[in-house]
Amino acid sequence: MQKILIVSSKNLLSQPFEGAQKRILDISKFLSKKNKVDLVCVGENVENKQIHLKHFNNFRIFKISFIIKLANVFFSILKLQPLQNGYFFSKEMFNYINENKDNYDYIIFHLIRSAQYLPNEYRGKTILEMTDLISVNYKQIIKNTSLLNPVKYLYLFEYTLLKNYEKKISNLFDKVIFITKKELEISKTFIDRNKISVISNKFNFHSKIFKHDKKNYKILFVGNINYLPNKIACYNFAKKIMPILRSEHGNLEFNIVGKINFFDKLILSTFLKTKIHGPIENVEKIVRKSICGICNLKVATGLQMKIFTYMGFGLPSIIHKNSFPKNILKKNKHVLVYSNDKELISLITNVIKNKKIANKISLNSIQIIKNKFNSVKIFNDYLKIF
Repeated sequence: MQKILIVSSKNLLSQPFEGAQKRILDISKFLSKKNKVDLVCVGENVENKQIHLKHFNNFRIFKISFIIKLANVFFSILKLQPLQNGYFFSKEMFNYINENKDNYDYIIFHLIRSAQYLPNEYRGKTILEMTDLISVNYKQIIKNTSLLNPVKYLYLFEYTLLKNYEKKISNLFDKVIFITKKELEISKTFIDRNKISVISNKFNFHSKIFKHDKKNYKILFVGNINYLPNKIACYNFAKKIMPILRSEHGNLEFNIVGKINFFDKLILSTFLKTKIHGPIENVEKIVRKSICGICNLKVATGLQMKIFTYMGFGLPSIIHKNSFPKNILKKNKHVLVYSNDKELISLITNVIKNKKIANKISLNSIQIIKNKFNSVKIFNDYLKIF
């Protein structure tokens, strides 16, 4: 039995969980079956012991005030480190890790911004659960953002700092984990190939909720709408695609599920037949009477959790080619893939009208989720590291 410490910059108390939160919790739960696993992370609410944290032997949550976050961001700029490093840095947490490091055989650092917590002179093994290359994601966002949008220049600044930091920090770890081979191919130019492992995400089969019916009327989008690519995708679909679809299928309704700020919720709600649900832990009720789930992101890295959420309910997924994990899923078998708005509209129409196509995608989705993405198959690769 090994003693493992997980260090995360994600708030693992906030629910419903995003993809990155689910991943590290799934990993820790799996490892805790044969090891003692402790957790330290940043967070806001430390009042009650959460059920989803009970598999940890021990955990500590560190709060960071907004003033401290701003000050740390300023110091990150001076040190030419990513702004997000400063925003998620807790001196108290850093000191705690250094004081207790010798109690652990392994330390897993969750996401690149947790790499700053790497303790000095640690004798155990270190793992950077990098998941994907955020700099690649930022590069796509910059490319697809207007020159008139000031956010473009903020991302450009952060991208420059982040790209250099990824190259500098990664080789300090014994192992670096990605979720797709795409990241491996890019990162092996600056990370020792022997240090890199590719371990995919675990995805759940819930139950086959989808049933093709002429009365189905919902088109579903799941994701954190505060994340710029998701936000752009929702606005584009509500503004440009829905009016065209509704001209032929008048009863359609665009349903958005996920974290969203008040301003975007207000604006998106003004679009005809667009319904904002906000964050929901169990989307089963929303999936009922749905036609399909969409992933119309033109900016995407890693695995898009929304795709596999749809598949776990047997809901046909229609995704942009930039979001398509072609090394894992097969086009026209597990998902439907499009390149432009015209193709997107055509595929949604086909799923509405063609029961055979819809059921084929639905059944194949369930089969691959059951057979390929269960926790034993995925996370057994983690045990090979120890």
